[in-house]
Amino acid sequence: MLNRRSFLTTTGIFSSLLPAHSFLPFNMICTNDQPLLTRPSLGNSYWYIGHLLSVLLKSADTNGLFSLLKMTEKKGLEPPPHTHTKEDETFMLLTGEIEFSVNNQVYHATAGDTMFLPRNIQHSFKVLTAESEVLILLTPGGFEQFFIEMSEPAPEMKQAPLPSGPPDIVRLITVSAKYGIKFPENKITD
Repeated sequence: MLNRRSFLTTTGIFSSLLPAHSFLPFNMICTNDQPLLTRPSLGNSYWYIGHLLSVLLKSADTNGLFSLLKMTEKKGLEPPPHTHTKEDETFMLLTGEIEFSVNNQVYHATAGDTMFLPRNIQHSFKVLTAESEVLILLTPGGFEQFFIEMSEPAPEMKQAPLPSGPPDIVRLITVSAKYGIKFPENKITD
């Protein structure tokens, strides 16, 4: 049976109209041909430094194209300013309010808003409500492994307890560097 990829590559329909590099996006389709229905569950949820995190779609599920996370962000447990060098992040707020700081600009997001954060741009955010439930789209996928490595499996489907002290900064910096995250000097400990 002919699929979109083989149809376009074998028929050459667009070859006389478009340059060869125009076909690159057609190679970036998911090769997984099986639908996948997911939801937050004990099998895909973690306690990440005081947050409840569910990995809804892993990079492996989408041929590396993206990962999709659902997280409850808590006021006071936000990350310091940082830069992703390998992926773009898109936050869709389901509940609550978050203030994103990007390149000396502030963006106020409320439930229903979506914030796109391209890679290689330093950003941070503050949760303005007690908590905010968000969907996080990571493109390409793979950064979900950072969260898994820095977390423990959720023993129950409820918000993680608040940390009893500060995070292990050395471990956080080491694991972050492994996944291409950069922090400005002296900002991780502020």
